[in-house]
Amino acid sequence: MRRQIALTSAIGLLIVALVAGTTGGLLVGGIAGYWYGRHDAPASSPVALAAADASSTREADVPAETKDAIVTRVNPAVVTIENRQKSASGSELTASMGSGFIIDNEGHIVTNQHVVDGADALVVVLLDGTKADATLVGADSFQDVAVIKMDGDVPGMVAFADSSTVQPGQSVLAIGSALGEFRNTVTDGIIGGVNRSLDTGEGYLLGHLIQHDAPINPGNSGGPLLNLTGEVIGMNTAVVRGGFGQAGSEGLGFAIASNAVKSYVDEIIAHGAVTHPYVGVSFRSLSSLGGSTAGDAPAPVMLVDVLSDGPAASAGLVAGDQIMAVEGVTLDGEHQFLNEVYKHKPGDTIRFTVKHQDGSQDEVKITLGERPTDAT
Repeated sequence: MRRQIALTSAIGLLIVALVAGTTGGLLVGGIAGYWYGRHDAPASSPVALAAADASSTREADVPAETKDAIVTRVNPAVVTIENRQKSASGSELTASMGSGFIIDNEGHIVTNQHVVDGADALVVVLLDGTKADATLVGADSFQDVAVIKMDGDVPGMVAFADSSTVQPGQSVLAIGSALGEFRNTVTDGIIGGVNRSLDTGEGYLLGHLIQHDAPINPGNSGGPLLNLTGEVIGMNTAVVRGGFGQAGSEGLGFAIASNAVKSYVDEIIAHGAVTHPYVGVSFRSLSSLGGSTAGDAPAPVMLVDVLSDGPAASAGLVAGDQIMAVEGVTLDGEHQFLNEVYKHKPGDTIRFTVKHQDGSQDEVKITLGERPTDAT
């Protein structure tokens, strides 16, 4: 089941996923995606967020290098990604464009899941304009990470830094395909904050985010955020825009921290997917009907469908039941359904506080399965 990220906004701010789309050959804005949420509560991850290789260096530990020298060295590793999809008539169109970066000499490219979502074919455009076909290795919608592999010679590679050392005020560079048309656009800025999260409106927080003010635009999705040693400290994924009568926002870009990205990438390359626990339900966040997910406002989820052969059905849950808490943690803006479930592993038996349609409430134990691709 592919989740569609809601086109919505709360408290007047619009979170835009930075992928450039095409309509009639003309570039349009990015896909409006994530809701504005709590930006100081990290989402949990099912993958241990190990630090990057010990060979990664800190900015203060190496001789100063000019920004233009860094860009000259790194730029060949930054690519534009064309997401090509077939129309109803069967013709192939470029549906959207984003960015990515090459991490090894085998041609593995890291990008956002939403850049490659729905692609019938993928094409990589290199710095010099050369194009190469690419195939999808694997993707994970929860942390919005994907890996593709390009054909042909590798023009350059970039290394991951240890994002646990990133501090507010640190200088950064961003490279990406602005608007999908201006390849390898370079901007600079500073880190505004770390350990941020955004509310997707889909029952989970997108976490492990670095906030920065380097200008980024639709088409920058999947592009690297670099420290001044030329290593990747994050992957650009979203930006806050002003809207609905509110004052315009300034300098609110978000990148997924490199330690989280690398952890997911390693598992995708090794296994083709990231292992998540599985409940066997489709659900709707009740807060998405107009309530707020900020702070401790309750954010239960209602089960829309319960798969007959899934863990939830085996425990007696039915469509219409509401999940109020997971392992005693009340679902609210800082503790959302999938984040709480994904703290556990397949095979774990955990407690769900369930409100039934007759108004009764009880504790139900569910033994988690292993999530099939695109399932919950």
